[in-house]
Amino acid sequence: MVSYENFYEGTSYSLDGNYGNFLGYRVNAGVLGAPLKADTAAQIIEATNMLNQGFKKIEVGVINTQIFDQIPKQHFKEMNRLNKLTGAKASLHAPIQDIEASGILNNKYSELNRDIVERQLKDVIDKAHELDPDSPLPVTIHSANMPGTQYIRGNLEKGEEKFKENELVAINQETGEVNRAFREEERAYPQAIAETGKPIKYSPSDQLEIANSSQWVNRINELANFKKTTDEVVVDVNNGLANFVRQEKETGKVMIDQDQAKFIQRQISKADIFLQNTEMSFRAMFEQAYKYSDDETKKQLKVLAQDWVEESKKYHPKNIVEKFGNNYFQAKAEEIQLRSSIIDNAITKLDQLYSDPRKNSAPQVFKAVEDFAMEKSAQTFANVAWHSYDKYKDKAPIVSIENLYSGMAFAKPEEFKKLVHTARDKFVEKAMQSGMGEEQAKRAAEQVIGVTWDVGHLNILKKQGFKDEDLVEATRLLGKDIKHVHLTDNFGYSDSHLAPGMGNVPIKKHLEALEKAGVLGKDTMLINESSGFPQHFRQSPLPYILEAFGSPVSASGGYWNQAVWNTGGGYQQFPSAVFPDYHFQIYGGLGFSSIPRELGGQMSSERSRFSGAQNS
Repeated sequence: MVSYENFYEGTSYSLDGNYGNFLGYRVNAGVLGAPLKADTAAQIIEATNMLNQGFKKIEVGVINTQIFDQIPKQHFKEMNRLNKLTGAKASLHAPIQDIEASGILNNKYSELNRDIVERQLKDVIDKAHELDPDSPLPVTIHSANMPGTQYIRGNLEKGEEKFKENELVAINQETGEVNRAFREEERAYPQAIAETGKPIKYSPSDQLEIANSSQWVNRINELANFKKTTDEVVVDVNNGLANFVRQEKETGKVMIDQDQAKFIQRQISKADIFLQNTEMSFRAMFEQAYKYSDDETKKQLKVLAQDWVEESKKYHPKNIVEKFGNNYFQAKAEEIQLRSSIIDNAITKLDQLYSDPRKNSAPQVFKAVEDFAMEKSAQTFANVAWHSYDKYKDKAPIVSIENLYSGMAFAKPEEFKKLVHTARDKFVEKAMQSGMGEEQAKRAAEQVIGVTWDVGHLNILKKQGFKDEDLVEATRLLGKDIKHVHLTDNFGYSDSHLAPGMGNVPIKKHLEALEKAGVLGKDTMLINESSGFPQHFRQSPLPYILEAFGSPVSASGGYWNQAVWNTGGGYQQFPSAVFPDYHFQIYGGLGFSSIPRELGGQMSSERSRFSGAQNS
């Protein structure tokens, strides 16, 4: 009796019902795509190579902004012609280097940086339209290219949140510098010791709040020191003037020599300078408080400001002159005394406003980068999307925001979704300002702003303890927001870009969730980011991708594991990758599988018919 296992000497072959479709989810080969080589401006050559392999979907783009700028605009039109000739479709990946939608580059925020990035992305949109002027092409843009909050999976049974903060990256909003990281730590603060008798753990958010409180207390103390010095000078002035008043009472006139007058004048000038500095510091602190406090606290600050203005009217120079006539020293002393009293009251009120953190948190000078970047990144995406829609209407390239992996900003699915929807809200505002109706603006926002969902990036949450069900839940959460999909595999520790089925990404479950959300369809592009495989193994990942999905590989619609129809060796006209290597090595034949890889075949040189293998 013939044993097929022996016949094929243990190699993989299509008679095995498990061969092909080992992901358990069939995908038509026509929706499977791959990115072009991302380190060269010769994207036409790379597109030709990819199309020659049989991919019907390609993603154009390079990582480096300078290399991207070296791609001539004519090349995008030429790639469009190539796609039309081959019946293929393209998407575009915006460059990564120096592209950060929030404007935070090299750990420093600048509005100029944000403006530059916005203009660069508008240029990417224009090139995307050249690549496909007939349909809305997805343009993938990273949600962030900077570190952000890291999470670990919390113990739900203990009441912890699923996404538990492990490390929080903060930006100083005053300086724009990203230079602080807050971690969960045990602290022996007096309150903790008094309440529990031992140090207690403070979360990264707790540490951030403590940092803001400490910063505010330091500013109040600096202001208090200014005020103390001012008060000491005012006392010297008042003591000197008291002598004059006593002399006047005792003798009926004021006897003052030149040295005494100079001393009093110096003290008055010194007091005036210190008061000016104190007032300037108070104004700066008030501004900081107003900029970085919540809306309710701002209402209280407005009342404080009104009181300050009303009090300040009391020391109008005209009123003081009328009171003291030509007695310059007494007039100035009265003015300084009034100003000192007013600033003292204002400082006290400002301090009291933040003295109880249960009522008002300290001004949030330090802020988590996600909270800081949310509005700014969303504004960039909205402006770029409006540029796309306003210029190209129904053919507008899609701003497709890509989720990043654990450790980067907006890696938490809920935060990422909030970013996308905030960008849509800002788009609607901009569209309505241009005269568009609200409902039309909302439809346009959903059309032109969406998500590139990278399941490989998502999988890296596993190293923080997250499970398959957590990741699939995130796919369900994004649901209909998803416009474009990146399929790539890894083991949950690095973005290794393996072909699907070569790691532990739950690709089948993700695709089932996408299918249920109505995301998958004939126009869907599943871009297989499998650059790690050809880089290390010098082979195209296409046969492995087709095998993983059990994809149809012939016009007649046969699937990968249906390639052999009988034991007599009759094969449909499938690509050479389905031919059993050893059959042709042993029995000969003209199949492509016996041709060396150097000539476009499958066999290594030492095993092929051309290098001396038996042929009958």
